[in-house]
Amino acid sequence: MKDIIVIGAGVVGCAIARELSKYKLDVLVIDKNEDVSEGISKANSGIIHGGYNEKKGTLKAKLNLQGNKMMDELANELQFPFKRNGALVLAFNEDELERLKLLKSNGENLGVEGLELLNKEEVLDLESNINQDVVGALHVKTSGIVSPYEMTLALGENAV
Repeated sequence: MKDIIVIGAGVVGCAIARELSKYKLDVLVIDKNEDVSEGISKANSGIIHGGYNEKKGTLKAKLNLQGNKMMDELANELQFPFKRNGALVLAFNEDELERLKLLKSNGENLGVEGLELLNKEEVLDLESNINQDVVGALHVKTSGIVSPYEMTLALGENAV
């Protein structure tokens, strides 16, 4: 008899199994597919979100921030590809620029670090391939990218 059964061998299931492996428990991970990360985890975009647009006080806001902050150490420990390359939320008119100011304020209230409003010139200096009609951007320096398949595999292997 197992102590715990984790249903799903995606990134969440493998991360749960990894945490449970730290204890004296008999854990089983089951999935409808033949290998880990054969479902949604394999097909997601791999973006590690900055967490700037969530509602304060929600679990999603809390977990976005915590998950983002732990990525560097986790990637280093488990040796999966991760790059903190930042993200740009673009504005193409004054209304959108006002929305970016609200996103920045919201993110700062949530504890997101490294948020910066850029003007057109700063945006184009940072990324020359952006549409020249851009008027500004919110630079989210803490965003990153990861290989979701390799991350899930690393979590699952480490759990075993």
